[in-house]
Amino acid sequence: MTRRGPVDLLTVPRADGPDDSCCFCGERVSRAGRAVPRLALELPGPGRTRLVRDFACHEACFQSALTPSHRTGSGRPVERAADGVIVNAADLTADDLVNERVLCPACGGMTFAQWPNGWDAHASHRCPGLGGSTAPARKADFKKRFGHLFR
Repeated sequence: MTRRGPVDLLTVPRADGPDDSCCFCGERVSRAGRAVPRLALELPGPGRTRLVRDFACHEACFQSALTPSHRTGSGRPVERAADGVIVNAADLTADDLVNERVLCPACGGMTFAQWPNGWDAHASHRCPGLGGSTAPARKADFKKRFGHLFR
């Protein structure tokens, strides 16, 4: 189905044609006498024109494509202390933490001013939440436990 002219991408037009397949998962989208969520994409056309094409989708597929976990980060809520420091770093990802003030995920005793700056010095010498008797062993322990927090 091709439309011409401006289209509000947030509206859900009523589908009048045969059943379609979901543009996200590929499974059949059954109309059963009701409106089917559709995704409208604007494509460059010949010359200076634009074409808007409708694609059917399941509402759940569309909603999951909008969640932050599909763009960047974990999709989990970031918990902050009263002073703005992130306190649940172990549950998040590097995209959630980069350049933020973060409480050490191993000991909870040090605040990094800009994650991940300074993690190696803290892990090597001061962090009481790590095992290992040498600086390289302590850094390796930190990276093994919290490697998902680095890009």
